[in-house]
Amino acid sequence: MTNYTMKITTLSPLHIGSGDELRLGFDFIINGGRTYRLNVDAILEDHQALLKPPYPLPGSVVREADLARDDYFRYILRGEPRSIKADARLQACIKDVYDQPYLPGSSLKGALRTALAWTGWKEVGIKLDRRDVGYNRVFAGQGLEHRIFGEDPNHDLLRALQVSDSFAKDAQGRLFVANAQVLNQNSMGTPIELESVLPETGFIGSLKVDDILLSQPMARNLGFNERGRWLSELTDRVQRHSHARLEKMREWFKDADGASRISSFIDQLYSVKPASNQALLQVGWGTGWDGKTFWTHLQQDEYLFEKLVSDFRMIRQGKRNMGDTFPKSRRVAMSVGKAGTKPLVTFGWCLLELKEIQ
Repeated sequence: MTNYTMKITTLSPLHIGSGDELRLGFDFIINGGRTYRLNVDAILEDHQALLKPPYPLPGSVVREADLARDDYFRYILRGEPRSIKADARLQACIKDVYDQPYLPGSSLKGALRTALAWTGWKEVGIKLDRRDVGYNRVFAGQGLEHRIFGEDPNHDLLRALQVSDSFAKDAQGRLFVANAQVLNQNSMGTPIELESVLPETGFIGSLKVDDILLSQPMARNLGFNERGRWLSELTDRVQRHSHARLEKMREWFKDADGASRISSFIDQLYSVKPASNQALLQVGWGTGWDGKTFWTHLQQDEYLFEKLVSDFRMIRQGKRNMGDTFPKSRRVAMSVGKAGTKPLVTFGWCLLELKEIQ
């Protein structure tokens, strides 16, 4: 087993959702540019009237003097949602039992798998036709994955790759409210509010490669063949995938109204030349279609790609012509100030660094 210390440093806001939607007045309150996550159990102990009609919201009984009480709040976020209307929502990020945000190993491994699939496509010699993708939206592309990584879980190359959850020191203190929006090239979508981790937060975990599974004759029996070397080339392959994505994103944001700051950020990432044990990687919310699929390999045949777009209803509204830019929108963080709301940065970009443990 080859063991690595894995460090992930966030370069832009990071949100990996827990699936929970927090509600103003019930789950959180806002005051003085801060968002206070309520400890409802502690508040109920002091205010039994909340359990009786008309059942007021827990946040309604919190007074200015209570803001100094540690027991009333699970944690406090920098920033606040744009909306202060009744029942305003805030998307929660994933956390452990101590309310500390972390990076799930499954999310990281999924991002690594996507990069390996994209870089390994031509090496496996795949020639795409419509049947390869399948017709079930839930299992779309599964047959292609089997051809790239192995015919079933027992013969899957990534059996040999183990990725742990990653944690940061005082990660809770690195949380803030990110004001997000869907950006089309000439319009803006509905505002979205997210709990997010600040840039320049360092998460530490571990990555292991099972050398026994990659050694002969085991690798031959499992059908890995030459693909076993992919894992020794992991950071190089991830960087190649990210660099190609950034090149396309430069073109997309260059033509987007008001996105000059994002264009500058993408240009900076594109010019980065990581060390051999490092790679840029985008994970979590906002990654987009191109960071979760076979991406350009599906677009080589324009007619086939348009068939896939139609069959899987990948365009929610509006008319699409063959050859139109895809995707037509990106999820981005917004800068909110007196000058108005402007696109600021894309979500989820990180620097991955692996150091072998001798």
